[in-house]
Amino acid sequence: MADLELHNPEFDITVNISGEQKTITVQPDETSDGVEYYKCKSGGSEITQLRLDEDNNWEQLWGEISDEEVAAIGEAITQKIK
Repeated sequence: MADLELHNPEFDITVNISGEQKTITVQPDETSDGVEYYKCKSGGSEITQLRLDEDNNWEQLWGEISDEEVAAIGEAITQKIK
């Protein structure tokens, strides 16, 4: 398993969550079978974990944010990692 801490360090994105602009710290990680996902923190607390599904749509693995917020965070991650 690759060491994502060295190759994909955490980064910040800014998105609109609950009607206000928030800075989200994103930490790439991977499952034991090598599937990449992203831990998202705001204000020091983890708010969600996201990954791209087989159809390249963002899905929430953990957390309770809305589908619109998942899409907004996912789009910001996509822009940052390209």
